[in-house]
Amino acid sequence: MSGLRRLVSASLLGLAVMLALLAGGASARGGAAPPHASDLVEVVVTLPQPPLAQALRDDRALAAAVGRPHALDLRAPAAVSYLRRLASAQGALQSRLARSVPQARVRWHYSLTLNGVSVVLPRSQLSRLRALPGATVWPTVTYHALPDARASAPAASALNRTPTLIGATALWGPDLATAGQGMKIAIIDDGIDQTHPFFSPAGFSYPAGYPKGNTAYTTPKVIVARAFPSPSTSWKYADRPFDPVYSEHATHVAGIAAGDHDTLSTGARGKVRVSGIAPRAYLGNYKALTVPTKDYGLDGNSPEIAKAIEQAVADGMNVINLSLGEVEIEPSRDAVVQALQNAAAMGVVPVVAAGNEFDGSGRGSVDSPASAPDAITVAASSEGGNGAGDDEIASFSSSGPTPVSLQMKPDVTAPGENILSSIPRAAWDVWDGTSMATPHVAGAAALLMQRHPLWTVAQVKSALASTGDPVYTATGGAEVPTTREGGGRIDLVRADAPLVFTAPTGLSWGLVRRGFAGTKQLLVADAGGGLAPWSVSVAVQAAPSGATVTPTAATVVPGASIGVTLAVSRTAAEGEATGFVVLQRGSDVRRVPFWFRVEAPKLALDAHTTLAGPGVYQGDTAGKPARVSAYRYPERGIVSGVPTDLSGPEQVFRFTLRKPVANFGVAVLGHAKNVRVSPRIVHAGDENRLVGPTGLPAAINPYVGVPRPYPVVGAVMPLPGAYDIVFDTPAGGKPGRFRFRFWVNDTTPPTVTLQRASVRAGEPIRLSVRDAGAGVDPQSLVVSRDGKQVPFTYARGTVSLDTATLTPGRHRIALTVSDYQEAKNMEDVGPVLPNTRVFRATVTVRP
Repeated sequence: MSGLRRLVSASLLGLAVMLALLAGGASARGGAAPPHASDLVEVVVTLPQPPLAQALRDDRALAAAVGRPHALDLRAPAAVSYLRRLASAQGALQSRLARSVPQARVRWHYSLTLNGVSVVLPRSQLSRLRALPGATVWPTVTYHALPDARASAPAASALNRTPTLIGATALWGPDLATAGQGMKIAIIDDGIDQTHPFFSPAGFSYPAGYPKGNTAYTTPKVIVARAFPSPSTSWKYADRPFDPVYSEHATHVAGIAAGDHDTLSTGARGKVRVSGIAPRAYLGNYKALTVPTKDYGLDGNSPEIAKAIEQAVADGMNVINLSLGEVEIEPSRDAVVQALQNAAAMGVVPVVAAGNEFDGSGRGSVDSPASAPDAITVAASSEGGNGAGDDEIASFSSSGPTPVSLQMKPDVTAPGENILSSIPRAAWDVWDGTSMATPHVAGAAALLMQRHPLWTVAQVKSALASTGDPVYTATGGAEVPTTREGGGRIDLVRADAPLVFTAPTGLSWGLVRRGFAGTKQLLVADAGGGLAPWSVSVAVQAAPSGATVTPTAATVVPGASIGVTLAVSRTAAEGEATGFVVLQRGSDVRRVPFWFRVEAPKLALDAHTTLAGPGVYQGDTAGKPARVSAYRYPERGIVSGVPTDLSGPEQVFRFTLRKPVANFGVAVLGHAKNVRVSPRIVHAGDENRLVGPTGLPAAINPYVGVPRPYPVVGAVMPLPGAYDIVFDTPAGGKPGRFRFRFWVNDTTPPTVTLQRASVRAGEPIRLSVRDAGAGVDPQSLVVSRDGKQVPFTYARGTVSLDTATLTPGRHRIALTVSDYQEAKNMEDVGPVLPNTRVFRATVTVRP
């Protein structure tokens, strides 16, 4: 595994070799981690020539030669020729890589949704990799299956009722003639238990060209089974499509999307007949989450998830379901987002969970890769309890806008509370989460694609988003903002006959200033039966005074576009605006959601001090202005105890990032007596543009303890530009002096050195702990002796352990320590805990 496997020269690349590359890559083998895996990193490296997906979008002749929507022919001569050119360029890259970084090895190849390879190499050699001409190195992002809250309701409310609720049963027909036959839904997750009764193959037969992958885990129902093991794990089941220890989530998700019709579920909830949304569809099992974690199941890294997306496209899947997520990073730096965008360009519908973070983060809590613009991003609802039978938004369901890219998300809503579905070993359970809402939409997309084989991905999305039912609050009965429901809870009867398609499916002006005026075009196309003129109006849910949204005409005829104008007066109030552009023809109503925020940033009025580079700095909020009292997005503090009313004085430090880095951040090291200071990181001059959740003072990495308030803020995967690091005073707090540490691009853990391997009894054991980047986080220190955790002291970079009670002889010492960056990593910089050191040594205690 340590060598670099070379591509065959382009002149020898036949079709069989090309399809083998699509199926896994010439050098992708096995699941065991290579020696010293903790010193290795895996990154995606792309080349300038566009992948096949982009080439199809930009070249009509190539697109015509390769095939129609949802039925691309990768064996067509034009496709084979183009893929050969990509393989030749990748072969040249490998040759350069072998000369420049001999220790590197190529793991995966990409040519459909990305053009490049994934490379495993020593962390110390990343700079040499980045120096290769014509190569773009993508940061690795770690994703996890979105955590599901087990439902507390005594009875299930779904899969015996939700197919009817969303109109799926009406599309099936009495003989199930259009219940998803022939459609293929890829579940990219932690691995499906294909033996579950909900996936009985009775009545199914393999379509031509299947099964694919590891056929020991396939059936005529689950027709593809693949695993994409990460090089960061040596777990024995990593390369199996189903993990008998950790796989769980995917089985529940797959049952919702395409569990067999009228299956009898048994267990603690009683006997209930259930059906998936597209019960006659096939399933593809793409296990891209393969890395075990202590408390959070299986994780997966972006090179593997991107490869799973690519493979699902190559395998002929029609829909991709991603019920996983992570804190959003800049989408242009997220290889998974780019792969999803290009999967959509190849006619595969990507459906992604919005996230479960609203309770803690409020607006601005949508995850990545739900930020992929062309994906259908799904919020979660429950069946009505407001007395009218209306759908209610789930309290946990994440809200737009996307916190970093400020997009209009989610796109639609689907049932996601109290969802009864399959779990491994023939069991059943009721779970909550946008993870459960998402396969409702994936199954819905499969039904529509079977019934309308010529619809594009954008048209499927439009049909679902524009025809939804309103979703309401749990109290008061008001419809929730579009940033929580998108176009509403899906209604398949209307989506099956949408009459018109709109592009885009949602309108976002983002952050706008007073005096702004701008018009966006809304293209309306006939979807069958919608040719007559439609009246156009605007239904405002909420808007600050002085901001108006108006159509440029009273009617629109399909085949034309209509302008939608936003005008903001120079005296407009600040605030969020949500609502719908409404198209109506008689009793037919179609809605296009919109969002924007009127802002008048005050942070730019504050003087700022420039940070020249990493180091320890002094600050003082006393005597400074108190212009800014709130920051967003997200709008809440993530965890309880993070102050959100910052109406006291603030001090601003500015930092200009000249090139992409993995991270930067600050930690408050101390402050004068009774002084309170709460840091934030925003784009320069704008308190409404936090760098996302990592810009809030909370320890959010789930692997280093319970999320909690912590005076550390950071930016993960930031783009070059100017940023403000703001130290603000909570309401009622005392301003004054403080000290902080600033770092840039710290992806390595602290160093630990045992001062002496032999000490006399009563003499302390001392270990030196140093970190030149983010600095040692004292709260992360954990010390054990002979397998038991023990007390210690830490001062000025030295950990000391008492030996007064130790018997003479050899003793095993283990010390775990992180730097401050680790509190911000979440799972965004793979592998998990890159800024944590576990040091082990043996010490002899002499009499």
